This record gives sequence, structure tokens and C-alpha cells, in this order.
Amino acid sequence: MAATAATVPTVYRFTRDAYYRMGEAGLFVDKRVELLDGEIITMAPQNPPHAGATGHLTSLLVRLLGATFSVRIQLPIVLDDWSEPEPDVAICRLDPDDYMRAHPKAGDVLLVIEVAEASLSYDRSGKVAAYAGSGIPVYWIVNLVDRRIEALSDPDSAARRYRTEKHAVAGDMLQLPGGVLLAAADILPRY
Repeated sequence: MAATAATVPTVYRFTRDAYYRMGEAGLFVDKRVELLDGEIITMAPQNPPHAGATGHLTSLLVRLLGATFSVRIQLPIVLDDWSEPEPDVAICRLDPDDYMRAHPKAGDVLLVIEVAEASLSYDRSGKVAAYAGSGIPVYWIVNLVDRRIEALSDPDSAARRYRTEKHAVAGDMLQLPGGVLLAAADILPRY
């Protein structure tokens, strides 16, 4: 009997091109997915606290920054050939074509915000690694569980982590791109 080579289980990682081809083939119909580090992640449905916080944050940021930055809500950003997440909010440099020719790349993104409840663990691990690894300068997690904003900055791209983490609660102020100050209480749900 001929000997067979043993195979070790491995994870198959998808590129952005393969991800797009799968989408065009209809594999993700009626599904919320994103590509992160070559893995296709199924996103949970948005419950009312998540959707409400995201909607409120959208209105606030568009009012404060809409003329000077592109405020993108749950739209793709390109981190590299293996990652195209759809963060709840991405504050990007203005683009003359409003990013109709290509999604913003990591260098265009100044701040990413994720609203987190069920996704809190994922947002603190996989998303931190991806955003820091691609050099996104500032990442906020609007933590609905603990009612605080986890503000991460100073990315260490090689280590795929942020060097600085601060927690903001009601009464604290946060700085948006362009120096605009924002009260944490204006972001956090009032319930």
C-alpha cells in the first residue's frame, strides 16, 4: 500500500479580489459580512441600542465634520489586500470624487469608530490588530456594555496594537480630527 502524505489543517485566507468575486457570484446575498485578515466575518444583526447609537453618532459627526472630512457610515475601507472592513464610522480625508472610484485606503482614514455590544470582544481583538496593523491613527470603541468610549491611538503597526488607550465617560471630552472637541456624553446612550 502506498504511503500518503499527512496534511495539516490550515485556514484558507481570501484576498479582496476573491471576496469581490464571491460577492458577485451571490454568496453573500442577505448577509452582512466583511473581510478581515483574509477571513470572511459574518456580522450580527444590529439591535436597537447599536443602531440607535450609530444613527445618533452619524448625525452628530456629519453636523460637526461634514464640510471638512468625509464621514462614512458602515462603508468599506481598504486596509490591505486581505482586509476590507465596514466600520460603523470612518472619518476620512475629503476626496474630490467622494470615493466613487475607490474605497478609502488606510492612509485616508483618520479615525475609525465601532459601536460595540455583542461585538465587543471582536472589536477589541481582531479589529484592533487590523486597524493598528494598517496604521489607522485613532480607533474608538463606543462600548455600550460598560458605557464608555475606549480611545486607542499611536498605532504600532509591526506589533498590530495601539500604544495608548484612554477611557472616556460622561463628563470627559474627546478630540476629533481637525481639533473639534466632543463630549463623551454626546456619544454615549442616555438609557
